[in-house]
Amino acid sequence: MKVAAIDIGANSVHLVISRLYALGVREVLDRSKEMLLLGRSTFRRGFIPKDELDRAIAVLKRYRAIAEAQGVEAVLAVATSAVREAKNRDEFVERAQKEARLAVRVLSGEEEGRLIYAGVQDGLPSKLRRIGVIDIGGGSAEIIIGEGPKVALVRSLKLGVLRLVAKFPGRKPKTRRAMEEYIRAEVGPVAREVAQGELEAVLGTSGSILCLAGLLGVREDSRPIYHHVLAETAQRLLTDSLKSLAKLPAVGPDRAETIGPGALVVHVFMEEAGLKEILPCERALREGVVADYALRNADRLESHDEEITDPRRRSVHFLARRLGALDLHARQTARLALKLFDGLASFHRLDARDRELLEYAALLHDAGYWIGADKHHKHALYLIRNGPLEGFNREEVRLIALVARYHRGALPRARHEGMDKLSAEVRHRVRVLAALLRIADGLDRSHAGLVREVNVSVNDSAVTLELVSQGDLDLELYAAERRGDLFREVFERDLRLKVRGNGPR
Repeated sequence: MKVAAIDIGANSVHLVISRLYALGVREVLDRSKEMLLLGRSTFRRGFIPKDELDRAIAVLKRYRAIAEAQGVEAVLAVATSAVREAKNRDEFVERAQKEARLAVRVLSGEEEGRLIYAGVQDGLPSKLRRIGVIDIGGGSAEIIIGEGPKVALVRSLKLGVLRLVAKFPGRKPKTRRAMEEYIRAEVGPVAREVAQGELEAVLGTSGSILCLAGLLGVREDSRPIYHHVLAETAQRLLTDSLKSLAKLPAVGPDRAETIGPGALVVHVFMEEAGLKEILPCERALREGVVADYALRNADRLESHDEEITDPRRRSVHFLARRLGALDLHARQTARLALKLFDGLASFHRLDARDRELLEYAALLHDAGYWIGADKHHKHALYLIRNGPLEGFNREEVRLIALVARYHRGALPRARHEGMDKLSAEVRHRVRVLAALLRIADGLDRSHAGLVREVNVSVNDSAVTLELVSQGDLDLELYAAERRGDLFREVFERDLRLKVRGNGPR
């Protein structure tokens, strides 16, 4: 099922076309964005002028045509504060219906907050249950607290960046102080509710926060925005010239005027809530619109893994099934890889996050056969990096793909494509996990699931794997021995394989 979502915001109008497979499992097929800045007129003049309205309708007509060309089943259009507060809101909705054939749903602030939360929560790791979300748009800021799929609190505040620019024009110190006082008065009460919420994490979404994440160099790998770093950055963004801000690649001319107020909202919110960090999140309103539609149409979606509640695991299973890789060999390889990981835990010192990613790489390691047997390990790298994996940040997807790629063939090297842009710490994780996967894959070379148990022992010179089996393991022993090159290099020890009762090999 293909669905298009159009988000008509105060800053920009977004189009996202997705293919839905199951709840929480989707593939993004196309994206588009136009910075129309509709809120600039609404918040200053109270209405959307005809020329801006004409441009907006032209964009909606184009988006409708793109969606139809891709054969979507439904086009879901929503509008937020810029349209919601415009005096000519009804004219906008009527023209969208008549000229673009779009039924635009104008959201209340609370509806907007609930859909934003649905978009964030739909791809959230199951280990995060009780979370907070702050979304800063052009006209409003939504702050939400929820646990699982249930929303406990929604507040929509008139703290959008275009609204703040309209209310506090100019960049003089007196104006900045007045803006900060206003923001603190508005956000303080709900921030204190967030502080008392016993939250496991707070996530930040939408353009301003993602722009800040890019500016601070944390967006690519979804690392946190730390308050102590943001505090000094916010001051610079409020005092530097618009011309200099426009030259920053992460900002550009479209956000030069608004990124300072956006940074100030985040800074004050974190300060009032006592937060040391927030996590940037790529999902927001439009993903929530799609998630809500998927939930309402769940019985029509193809679902093989609906019993899996963790969206990350469900997404991996879906991709593995789709590529014909989720067979008994994949499951056996994953089981053995985790046995090795656990048996060597005190030695490699990686954490539960790496254990999870190793399992997923093992389940997907033969996905490349979908393209062809020759160089299937390299095909797996491409398919995993470009597949519809939900709930993972970019670094995690890269790591899964690289570990799967190195289950056979050349050993990972810093100069290789994909490895060359990683930090030394991440390259080390790839090497350790790939070393374990190579051995696990070799121990099921016959694809017969013969190895029932692996007992690991380590001394100063060797790692010994005692294998328990009722079958002939000659092929498995040969393959694991051949695959032990990276293992020996990483762990700086010999690898010895022993079948219980048959002596060492």
